[in-house]
Amino acid sequence: MSQIQYIDTPEQLLSFCERIKQVPWLAIDTEFQREKTYRSILALIQIATPDLVAIIDPLVCDIKPLLDVLYDEKILKIFHAARQDQEIFYDWCGKPLSPVFDTQVAAPILGLPEQAGYGRLVEAMLGVQLGKAHSRTDWIRRPLSQDQIDYAADDVIYLAKLYPLMQQQLIEKDRLDWLAPEFAKLCKSSLYANPPALAWKRMRAAKRLKGASLSSLQKMAEWREALAQQKNIPRGWLVKDEILIEVAKLKPSDTQVLASIRGISDKFIEKYGNQLISIIANASDQKPSTQEKPSSLKVSEKDEAIADLLMAQVRLNAERAGINPSSVASRKELLQLIHGQRDIALLNDWRKEMVGEALLSTLEGKSHFSIAAGELIIQPAQNEV
Repeated sequence: MSQIQYIDTPEQLLSFCERIKQVPWLAIDTEFQREKTYRSILALIQIATPDLVAIIDPLVCDIKPLLDVLYDEKILKIFHAARQDQEIFYDWCGKPLSPVFDTQVAAPILGLPEQAGYGRLVEAMLGVQLGKAHSRTDWIRRPLSQDQIDYAADDVIYLAKLYPLMQQQLIEKDRLDWLAPEFAKLCKSSLYANPPALAWKRMRAAKRLKGASLSSLQKMAEWREALAQQKNIPRGWLVKDEILIEVAKLKPSDTQVLASIRGISDKFIEKYGNQLISIIANASDQKPSTQEKPSSLKVSEKDEAIADLLMAQVRLNAERAGINPSSVASRKELLQLIHGQRDIALLNDWRKEMVGEALLSTLEGKSHFSIAAGELIIQPAQNEV
């Protein structure tokens, strides 16, 4: 790996872009700050190949030439835990980068822990322990020290080492295609959009409201989201979730009643009180948007016992394949299977061949379980031999 290049001039960036525009893949990470804004403030972009590593400063440098390269569909973008990084590019350009490879998503398919942190993955696969001294750095503050620059560079230096190793293992195990649907999801704009009309769905307490109260909450959440986006401030700075819930329950018809709700300041009443009362009045006459009710399964003790048995089968098959069991099947999927649901991913992707068909055989009474020398043995039932 060559020396770390810190890029903070247009000339340096143009030169770097010329060097990377023909490469097949780039390891990418970002540093950002979001405590005081709705959208993340991009503070650094780190990029590495097997031969190059650069830290680009977007606070002092127009990154449009770099974005032209990053949005080239011929270049694969390598991330670890891509969603936050992708959200930043979505905010900048209206769409996420594509195509991508996410090492965190790939790790369980290779038998590594689900949701593994970058440091843990680097240590597990490369035997390198990364420092944590600058994990709370204010990346907006300048100048950055050399230690901070080195710390930021580590996020892509080892990512550029992880990717070829993971790719080779996935190819050897014929599992690279398994990840394609998950990587494709990370490139969908809908994953990063925050339409104000759907803002209420992020509020867990919304499911406890009905009728006019729910309709009021939906419209207030929409108003708050749009205003937070417009002002580029955290939505909670306008009014917190729990206060909106209380307002929706009470449905005040004037600002005096609104002011009686604990947590609402006089300043908020003065600035937004009449607007909120008007929103509530209009919403009370409207039907709320329909809530997507999750399909509720009535699970009996018998179901739970069968699920335990199926989970043992999942774990056994996953161990044989060297895959983290959490990537193979969830308990919810097993309960869906027990209740006769067949149009589920477990029976429609790579997991069908690995374990899905075997689980169906067990449910149909075609498998025999036994223990020999401390090992779980699953065989076809005698009448199926």
